[in-house]
Amino acid sequence: MVLVGMFIISLYLLIEVEYYSYSVNVDLNPQDTPYLKIPKIGVNESINNKSVDHGIYFEPKSFKPTMGTTILFGHRTLHGSPFLNLDKLKPGDKIYVEWPTIGNVTYSMVNSTVVDASYQMPVEQGNNLFLITCYPLGSDKQRLIIEAEYETITPLNATQPMQNPQAPVGLMIIGALFAGGLVLGRIYPVAEDRIWIFMATIALSLLLVFAYFYPVPTDALESMLSKINSLIQF
Repeated sequence: MVLVGMFIISLYLLIEVEYYSYSVNVDLNPQDTPYLKIPKIGVNESINNKSVDHGIYFEPKSFKPTMGTTILFGHRTLHGSPFLNLDKLKPGDKIYVEWPTIGNVTYSMVNSTVVDASYQMPVEQGNNLFLITCYPLGSDKQRLIIEAEYETITPLNATQPMQNPQAPVGLMIIGALFAGGLVLGRIYPVAEDRIWIFMATIALSLLLVFAYFYPVPTDALESMLSKINSLIQF
């Protein structure tokens, strides 16, 4: 059972390592990368057009800031959890979108709504910004939608450096798994089983190292874990 538990935990960690690996590589040309910044909840992250699993995702059917309704998606659990505290935003809180060739766009939060997961957001709502994530925490049955009104736009500081504060997190996760496995193997009461814990620790750590340097899609894995989580909740 201990080995099964270690394996399941490593699968969740694999998803996070994949995310941080992508996060390190996505900002190779930071001046060409749009960013979302929400000081109230500590969000300072790049926006991508690949997948919500890579962080904050720009809905391609919506519009760039100031050109129409802008819609951004993000996870509350796993994949860096960029929208973990999205529900803590209050009317008047500022949201900033830095978009190359457009500028630094300021929005002000006006309201929040919870809808069914099947809800389709209209994209003809002026120049407002919508942030969408799962609700409640740990479930994907509903969606939390934050609406923010467009306020102002200012020029971007093209020379401003954009360091990726998340760069070392993936390696820290791998190190935590390895260290935790060593400690568990050291204190495990059944001496004969300790060697198996050590071997599993090394194997799972190497798996995460490989995933960090050679990331692969984890959609199927996350779907499987989501189903397991739903069964546990019931």
